Amino acid sequence: MRCKNCGCENDDNLYICQNCGSPLYDEDEPVNNGGTQVFPLAGAGGTMQPDDEDNKAAAALAEEEERKEKQQKTVITVLAIVLALIIIGTVIAVAVGRKNATPETTSDTSISETVSETETQKESTTASTTESTTESTTESTTASTTAAETVYSVSVSGNEGGSYSGGGSFKLGENVTVKATADYGYEFDGWYEGNSRVSTNASYTFTVTKDIQLKAVFRIVDVETSDEGTDEQYIDGDDFN
Repeated sequence: MRCKNCGCENDDNLYICQNCGSPLYDEDEPVNNGGTQVFPLAGAGGTMQPDDEDNKAAAALAEEEERKEKQQKTVITVLAIVLALIIIGTVIAVAVGRKNATPETTSDTSISETVSETETQKESTTASTTESTTESTTESTTASTTAAETVYSVSVSGNEGGSYSGGGSFKLGENVTVKATADYGYEFDGWYEGNSRVSTNASYTFTVTKDIQLKAVFRIVDVETSDEGTDEQYIDGDDFN
């Protein structure tokens, strides 16, 4: 038998729904199950006969009251839990809000100070870089100017047997040309710096990088005249200095 109230299936020999306690048959509806119908009694372990209308009504009422009481207790319990959760959530939210209020201010202050320090460092770095660049440029310009204005001495001398020219004072990097001209009976041997011959050209061009002393060295040539012609012979000698 299906309960009209909750839809639960019950045995055909029951008059009250075993799930919700509602009557399975109307009072005016005849029960035709061919035998005695047994009904559970609330709080008792016996049975009752279907013709006992008072017992049936009392049992149904007791079941209904018990069901409603359980529902009320359940609703009250749920509402109490929900209310408690709401109160706890509100308290936690207020506490967290108060806790976060001060750190935000501190954080803003810290951020402001950090930004200020960063800007100061940038300005200091920019100033240092500018000063360093300016100083470096100034020093480089000064050094270049000083180097360009450096003057070196080129001294030219020679032994007997010819003439020479081209000495004087010159700036760093200037090209200088010295010339030597041998007299009759002499031959130009070369330009010497100390004991080292630096060129055999009578016209010697070089770039000034330091003070330098050059010497034109000439050798004697013996000229003999004969019918066959003129022969030139070198006469060895030590007088080159």
